[in-house]
Amino acid sequence: MGKRDKANIQYHTSLGVLFGVKKYADALWEVVKEGDINVNLRSNLVEVKPDTKEAVFQNLDKPEELTSIKYSMLHVCPPMGPFDAIKNCKELVDTAGYVNVNKETLQHMNYKNVFGIGDCTNIPVAKTAAAVAAEVGYLRKNLKAVMAGKEPKDLYDGYTSCPLILSPKHCILAEFDFQAPPQPLETFPYNQAKPRRTTAMMKRFVMPELYWSMMLKGNWEGPGFIRNALHFGMK
Repeated sequence: MGKRDKANIQYHTSLGVLFGVKKYADALWEVVKEGDINVNLRSNLVEVKPDTKEAVFQNLDKPEELTSIKYSMLHVCPPMGPFDAIKNCKELVDTAGYVNVNKETLQHMNYKNVFGIGDCTNIPVAKTAAAVAAEVGYLRKNLKAVMAGKEPKDLYDGYTSCPLILSPKHCILAEFDFQAPPQPLETFPYNQAKPRRTTAMMKRFVMPELYWSMMLKGNWEGPGFIRNALHFGMK
């Protein structure tokens, strides 16, 4: 629209990194540089003043330091946490209020007849639909084993995915595990950190179908079998 050179785009995050997986963070820093985006790490939004259109940020490395920034448009992702119904069930949750499960078997640490998947659990993985889809397969197998009087042996590898949309025509498909630090766990045998048109098309047309037509009906347990086929069984 011919207005980009008049816009000062700022990105603030309370995290100390642009993205939690270095491979994709490095790719995003190139996008930031090319797009002339002002990135502020360890910068936490603490107040919004709509009357004067000001956003107040706290420097997490110097908590006493507050900065007020004028804005024309403000897009905010608010802090998130578990529902009170879960958080208040002290027997099932950890100190942060998430269901306390074994991150690999998905079985509760204390109650062996309880399993958990998804955003309510303390599994150290990004809380995405992709993670839930992958967890379902391990839950199904381990739940059947326990119901048959056996020990759960199928171990979740922490797979999750975050499609990073850069434009209507370009997207980075970040796929990774829950190692410390997280490592790429990519489905396709090429560098998925590169912004691609094909990935944007996949995000727009294929993933909604996977979600609505397959995952919600119990017929999608993540792309693990595709990854194994394309990588000949190797990571």
